[in-house]
Amino acid sequence: MTLFWITVAILIVAAALAVIPALLGRSRASETSYSEANLAVFRDRLAELAAERDRGEITPEEYEQGRAELEREVLREVPGSEDKESAPGPRTGIGGKTVVGLLVGLPVVAVSLYFATGRPQLVDEAPPTSLSEREIRSFSQMPPEQRASRLSAFLEEKPRTGEAWVLLGQTYREQGQFGEAVEAYRRARRLLGDEPQLLAHYAEAIALANNRELTGEVTELLDKALEKDPDNTLALWMAGSAAMSRGEGEEAGRLWRRLAAQMPPDNRNFEMLKGYIAQAEGISPEEVSIDRPESEASGGPAMKVRVELAGELREQTEPEDTVFIFARAAQGPPMPVAAVRKPVEELPVEVTLDDSQAMSGDRTLSSQERVVVGARISKGGQPQAQPGDLEGLTDPLSVRDGREVSVTIDQVVQ
Repeated sequence: MTLFWITVAILIVAAALAVIPALLGRSRASETSYSEANLAVFRDRLAELAAERDRGEITPEEYEQGRAELEREVLREVPGSEDKESAPGPRTGIGGKTVVGLLVGLPVVAVSLYFATGRPQLVDEAPPTSLSEREIRSFSQMPPEQRASRLSAFLEEKPRTGEAWVLLGQTYREQGQFGEAVEAYRRARRLLGDEPQLLAHYAEAIALANNRELTGEVTELLDKALEKDPDNTLALWMAGSAAMSRGEGEEAGRLWRRLAAQMPPDNRNFEMLKGYIAQAEGISPEEVSIDRPESEASGGPAMKVRVELAGELREQTEPEDTVFIFARAAQGPPMPVAAVRKPVEELPVEVTLDDSQAMSGDRTLSSQERVVVGARISKGGQPQAQPGDLEGLTDPLSVRDGREVSVTIDQVVQ
């Protein structure tokens, strides 16, 4: 910020140095030019009088009379003479006091307008940053209480890390600290923008902080999330609940049917959702049939994944080790949206990730646009990464491009 104001001051001084000479010098240049012109005329007319006298056209007395008249005229019109107040012509320059007033007044007015309509705080704000894979893994391994305190300390030093605010909001949500979760998601939105899943979690936190009341702010956030991602599962669920609370059963049924169409029939939440749809539409659960688009008959998009183990790491595995193969959101909370487990002895192995392997009903593979696919050999059999585990991760990939994904386990978790 100090550098910014130093730069402003330098620019003001430079502008003043460029303008002051012109403002002050214009009047003096005008006066000099006017004086020289009048003196030239005086000299020419005096020479003409002398020539007329020499030719005998006027008498010496007439010459002296004409010369005296010219001198009086010059005294009236040339600045600096005793009659300078009566000199003709406009004075185009401005005075020194006016110049000082402009040099002081204009910067004051400009700075005042900047503070009134600008955003001075942006000068101090660094660009938003992201968490590294190592940082995400490290925070995810912590219990919620420790994670909350460590994330808070991290954000005091790096407040522009949007993904850290998302993780903190999720952590507060797990701890039942809904007011704090709202603030964390608000900060995340400011940095990450209107990302659909973030908007849905933000809306959920606001509702939970207000005793599950689906306020106008909540529905506005849900509408914006569904505008950007019509199939967002959490937004569809909550928007249906909001419609039901307003007595709009038909709208609630429409939203919940769209949500149910994304779920595989064996999903543990599918039958429960059919019951809600039946209640909204005033029919029995047996009458609820879900029409699935042909392209989504299998429950949504699927990703074929081939997993291999780097040869130099094979000696670090044991027969009882478990391989977790997963996909997680490329942005936001690093929780898996689909996961399967295989014994290490089956490597290399091919699996298919889809919505049937979702960890929760509101976080499915089909709810994401881009995911990171990974495979981890767990030494202790736990899905959370631990030091000494073996892991491989891809860059963010599109969920719907249909290509086969290859993952090589070639790193040791530190």
